[in-house]
Amino acid sequence: MKYALVDGHRHEAAVGLRGVCQACGLPMTPRCGQQRVHHWAHRTANCDKWWERETAWHRDWKNEFPQECQEIRIEGPGGDVHIADVQTPNRTVLEFQHSHLPGDERRSREAFYGPMAWIVDGMRKGSDVITFRSFLSADIPDYGAARGWRLPLRRFPLIDHWISATHPVYLDFGNTNFVGWGLPPMPLLWRISKAPSFRIVVTPFSKQNVIDHFMQGDPLEGFNPLPKPPIRAMDYRAID
Repeated sequence: MKYALVDGHRHEAAVGLRGVCQACGLPMTPRCGQQRVHHWAHRTANCDKWWERETAWHRDWKNEFPQECQEIRIEGPGGDVHIADVQTPNRTVLEFQHSHLPGDERRSREAFYGPMAWIVDGMRKGSDVITFRSFLSADIPDYGAARGWRLPLRRFPLIDHWISATHPVYLDFGNTNFVGWGLPPMPLLWRISKAPSFRIVVTPFSKQNVIDHFMQGDPLEGFNPLPKPPIRAMDYRAID
């Protein structure tokens, strides 16, 4: 975890500090080595069964949001307590998922948190971004209700696993360049969804646009896929 309670206040890990977990109140130890991001660790087993070993990718994503939105303690109606990666001012939870997540745990988190979205590390397996780019090349844009790129009818484990989520899922391929698809050279997030035809569609947004959407309520604004639609055809602009 990034934060523990030190004298009743949330504090990042630092050598010499003594803290307790904001979820269970048990002692935590600061880990401040050279191999991993500095973090707090339980002295015994982690109290949150949804805990995931934090990577630099997790930490970078948390740092995109104000400190008061990071690692928020949420208690459910039954008394269960979990630490959300981020909870925005409108109480939407954002979970940053790097490792494989079993379907039953994903459904449990969605039921527990309510309004939420997933941001998934698409770079965990180097082959996934290669497959993703090949899928974009193999098919055509979709200007229907889903708006984006329709993916081929081939298996892609990363997307097959996440398409059944009941809340929005955004794939993060880091700084991968998609200029060849007419997209700007900036960090993008790809939202996955199903078109009315049940084909899977991926929709690109700028990373900053997605952050501003969840923090400030800004509209999501996508980019025109190529080839552009003919005159009077449905254009690909703002998406609610």
